[in-house]
Amino acid sequence: MTASRYKAPKGFLAGNRFGLNLFDLFKEDEEGEGYSLSGFEGLAPSFTTQNLEKGRGGVVGYKTSPAAPKYSRVSTFSLTPEQGVSGGPSSATATATIEAPEVEEKPEELDLGPLAAKYGASGLFGHMDYMKAKEQGYSDEQISDWMRKNPQLVHSTNQPGAGSKSLYEQIIRGKVDTSMGMTRDWTEAQAAFKPPGGELGATQAFREARAYENAPQISAKFGQDPTYFGAEDLKAARMSGYSDQTIKDFLEENISLLRGGNVPGGSTELGQLTAEFKQPEPQPSSGGGGGGGSSAPSIGTGAGASAEYFGHADVEAAKSGGASNEQIAEFIKQNQNLLQGGNVAGGGGLYDQYKQYMR
Repeated sequence: MTASRYKAPKGFLAGNRFGLNLFDLFKEDEEGEGYSLSGFEGLAPSFTTQNLEKGRGGVVGYKTSPAAPKYSRVSTFSLTPEQGVSGGPSSATATATIEAPEVEEKPEELDLGPLAAKYGASGLFGHMDYMKAKEQGYSDEQISDWMRKNPQLVHSTNQPGAGSKSLYEQIIRGKVDTSMGMTRDWTEAQAAFKPPGGELGATQAFREARAYENAPQISAKFGQDPTYFGAEDLKAARMSGYSDQTIKDFLEENISLLRGGNVPGGSTELGQLTAEFKQPEPQPSSGGGGGGGSSAPSIGTGAGASAEYFGHADVEAAKSGGASNEQIAEFIKQNQNLLQGGNVAGGGGLYDQYKQYMR
């Protein structure tokens, strides 16, 4: 019977681990051609090596663990009958697990910069980018570690030590206020936005409702004006899991956030939701600052186009009635819920104009 020809694999180190000296099987024949499997004629050898992952339990994940998987190597040597050969041994198989040094897969280099360039309000990492990173499977630990290592790619207000509203500090506390996240589209629209003016005019580019969490209170940031609570804010609060009763309780304590048809008893859904509330009455100033008389001049709404809000026509009426700048300023300070549009604090209107007279 002709001996099987086989060339031993380079670096084949199984040796006596199989219970026999495998190298004695691979001896050159008399003619120096290949190797002869002495005593195992008719059998063809095969040798396989397989890497087995360790320590991951077969769990499928996506960028959720910073730990790299480890591997062990299993090698198998087999002798099986050659095709077309009969009469020889049926088969012989030997298997060995070779404890080679564990091989660690190098972790993928984390790079969150592209998210900031695509989603957030600027090219620097912020709340919206954090939300997108979480959607892609990154953990808080991975994100905060990346922010520490790449401060040049993180907005200054979101870096470690930048205050309670800092994204990094919120991640460390485990409570990220996602209502602070602004999309790239809205930011660009806001940059080009010009307030139309008017008592009920928009003061920001319209911001669509979306779910949020961990905000310090029910948010009024959506819709056309972040200083008042409107239909879009109601929609966002409901999307975020707040019940109508919780929303009512919040608005009862912050009734100055309602205006126009949204005031208690108004024609809108908010107005009907809060219909049972008592709307605060204007509080006239108690005098001082040059009034001169024992009774305070009348200061209130009604002189302008809207009887619900205090505007420039009401200021002129108050002045005609003898009110001083200081008295008007005190009235505005005590009745900010009667201001709207550009007349609110920071809007450049009445509040800002009379701030200099406030005590």
